[in-house]
Amino acid sequence: MTSHAIVHDGAAYVLDCGLSVTRQFARTGVPFSQVRSIFITHHHPDHNIELGPFLVLGWIHGLQQSVQAYGPPPLGQMTRDLFAAHKPTIDFWAEDFQRKPLEMIEVHEVTGAGVVMKDPVVTVRAVQVQHPPIVPSFAYRFDFADRSIAFSGDTVPLAAVADLAKGADVLVHEAMDVAATQNFVRRLVATGFPGTYDVAMKHMYAVHSPTEEVGRIAAEAGVKTLVLSHLVPGTGEVSDADWREAAAKHFKGEIIVGRDLMVI
Repeated sequence: MTSHAIVHDGAAYVLDCGLSVTRQFARTGVPFSQVRSIFITHHHPDHNIELGPFLVLGWIHGLQQSVQAYGPPPLGQMTRDLFAAHKPTIDFWAEDFQRKPLEMIEVHEVTGAGVVMKDPVVTVRAVQVQHPPIVPSFAYRFDFADRSIAFSGDTVPLAAVADLAKGADVLVHEAMDVAATQNFVRRLVATGFPGTYDVAMKHMYAVHSPTEEVGRIAAEAGVKTLVLSHLVPGTGEVSDADWREAAAKHFKGEIIVGRDLMVI
């Protein structure tokens, strides 16, 4: 599961909504009322499954009707369906607490590269990445007055991500430890996971970035800091030192292994 919160001068922007994002966001202490926008990189459950709960539970804790969502199609229809499913709950709570019900929010579907959002705080750009069979899938860059942060989303190593992140202060990039992933998949198959080892690993190679290649992308981009996040496998068997060592084969800047509730 994955989600990130970018906070600047009283404005918060959420990137992806994996399972438990609502609980974890509450634990940060950042008020839900500060959330301006939510961005979805692509439509896999570990990136979008908790969009509806984040909106509904966030509303109870101050999330504003003005919040907007950005992401690939069919985000608009998906969000309308979520609101339809949650309408009875929203209406009951609105009656209980004598407040205006949360209504369908403004949704912007991202279909290609370029500027997807600009407000007084930040400009957000996107490029399309490779995460088959999900098309389109996006990486995003957030440019503030004092810093720039790029997020790869899920992807194989791509020059497009290096170009997007060129000169950024921080690149947050997914990472896969190949040996640990191979061992993990073998264990899954042995315990009855559908399919074969070869089919599963072919998928992993086609959709994720080996950590060494993530370091190369960061070096090409010339970023100051590389954050390894959304780690594959997520079993905890790879030490932080090993994650950093793999990325450092090509990248000589600061390397941080991202963990839940870490503040950078």
